[in-house]
Amino acid sequence: MSGERRAIGADRRSASDRAQTPIDFAVGAGVFLLTLGFVIAFIPTVFDPFAGAATASPVVSDRIAAGIAGDLLAASPTEPGVLSPACTVAYFDGDEGNATLADAAGCPAGVANDTAAAFGIDDEVLVVVHAMGASDPIGNASTVSIDTRYGTHPVKLRRSTRDPVRLDRGGVSVSQRLVSIEGTQYRLTVWVW
Repeated sequence: MSGERRAIGADRRSASDRAQTPIDFAVGAGVFLLTLGFVIAFIPTVFDPFAGAATASPVVSDRIAAGIAGDLLAASPTEPGVLSPACTVAYFDGDEGNATLADAAGCPAGVANDTAAAFGIDDEVLVVVHAMGASDPIGNASTVSIDTRYGTHPVKLRRSTRDPVRLDRGGVSVSQRLVSIEGTQYRLTVWVW
C-alpha cells in the first residue's frame, strides 16, 4: 500500500510546483556576470610581468643590494650586513675593484668585476655606502680608512658601472640595506637605471 501512495503523490505535481526557478536563474546569472566582470577587469594585469617596464624593476635593485650586503661583501654567511674589511676595500677600490686584494683575502668571485656583469644585468648600477642620516647619498659617499691584515686603505665607498652617473635619466629603482664596517653602521644604497 505504501507504494501506491507514493505513486499518487508523484502524479499530483505539476509544472507550476517547481522550486523557485526564476530566483535560481537570477542568482546563477548574477554569479556568472560577476565572475565574467572580474576576469575581464584583471586580464590586463596577468600580462604585466611580461611587459617591458618604463622603470627599472625594484626586484633587480633589491637583488643587487641583498647580494652585495649578504654574499659578495659579507664577512660571514651567518652575519649578512657585516661587511668584510678586505672585501669592501677590494670592491670599492677604483672602478674595476682591486683583484689582487680580493684574491689574497679570499673574497667571493666577482668582487673586482663590474657590478652589472656580476649580477647579470645590462642596466647602469650605482652602489654607495653612506652615513645613516645623509640627505644626498649620491653626493655624500663615505670615505673611510679601513684596516685590513694587508694594510690600511682609505676608500671612498662609491662604485658605479658608469661615471659620471646620469642622474637625469628616468626609470630608477632604489634599494637599501643597513651594513656595518668595523663596528660602525652605514646605509648601503643601490640605484639601477
